[in-house]
Amino acid sequence: MARAESDQALAVLLKQLNAKPLGLYDGVRLFRLNQPGGGTLTLSVSCAREQWRVQNSDSAKGQPSFYNTPFLSAKGINRTWVCTAPGRVLE
Repeated sequence: MARAESDQALAVLLKQLNAKPLGLYDGVRLFRLNQPGGGTLTLSVSCAREQWRVQNSDSAKGQPSFYNTPFLSAKGINRTWVCTAPGRVLE
């Protein structure tokens, strides 16, 4: 299992960037990342499909930007802490 964790770049990156788990919404896990200089990014990770994307960002002034970008591959993410850690369900 440790090998799968080390091979999964997104899981390693989220840990190194101190991503804060926000919870689960409609089968997708949400994470918040602080941006250098202020503001945040929200990432969504689909463990079932092994995919991820940037969902939205907030500038240092709190101005939101929403993205409709396609999901990117995150093969193996479902075996990492990103998907196996307990999470609260958001409504």
